[in-house]
Amino acid sequence: MTLLETRGPRRFGDWSVTQVVEWEGDALPHGRMFPDLALDALRAASPPPPHTRLSEAGMVVTANQFFVVQGEGDVSVIEMGTGNGKSRPHEPYWDHQNLPYEETLASLGVGLEDVRYAFISHGHLDHTGFATSPAGDGWAPSFPNARYVMHPREWEYWGEMASDNPRWHPCVEDSLRPLVDAGVVHWGAEGEVLGGLRVHHAPGHTPGKIVLELHGSPVWFVGDMLHHPAQIAHPEWSAADFDADRDGAIAQRRKYLPMLADTGAVVYAMHLGNPFRIEGSGGGLRYVPLD
Repeated sequence: MTLLETRGPRRFGDWSVTQVVEWEGDALPHGRMFPDLALDALRAASPPPPHTRLSEAGMVVTANQFFVVQGEGDVSVIEMGTGNGKSRPHEPYWDHQNLPYEETLASLGVGLEDVRYAFISHGHLDHTGFATSPAGDGWAPSFPNARYVMHPREWEYWGEMASDNPRWHPCVEDSLRPLVDAGVVHWGAEGEVLGGLRVHHAPGHTPGKIVLELHGSPVWFVGDMLHHPAQIAHPEWSAADFDADRDGAIAQRRKYLPMLADTGAVVYAMHLGNPFRIEGSGGGLRYVPLD
């Protein structure tokens, strides 16, 4: 069996971070990601090759991945990937997958039972799938001993949403509700530290979106605050219709990106592949890869 790709671990003080990459490549045309933006403008705002995250044909390069954080006796998983056995008729590339999640974690010395905290940055299907696994006729938490950390506003948003809402997705029923019903969700509070990760509420992309700060180290996991490096120089550029609150998502980038630059933080953004730093100030922020 071919395992998922692992990158790392990278060490930050007493902590290590390993990327587990499901997939990375040309995902969608630039005009689908940024419908109001000319390709030349996007290319001019992108990092130089090989970190452009934009193909010669104008395809935006993205990644699907999650992160394993280990240290001080704790194991945490950040983001929940796309998952196995889920019916995804509108996303055939994720439909009824059978990925070697358990085997890949085992290669890192991590069993499913070892995970203490599983952080769900927000409720979209590519961030929630591995939260649950098939169990009989339903779904059970994939990590039997974990507390699943989610902001209460996130579940209020998805749990109350009617199934005919254009933003509703089956992941609400197969990846989120089973966690709530099983009583394994820890409702994360602003500033709370769990498994070495400090929770920050950053609404915009979704109402309960969280970003995570590695306690004691300048390392941040920002989820879908960014979909392309060009948004660092242009936080006003929104990605398609992905954001529930477009203005709120822009406001979060304008809040966090200068702070990440000022502190020299190492940034993990799920869809941007490998970690990076942000340098510059004001309107001159830029993406700086670590590798």
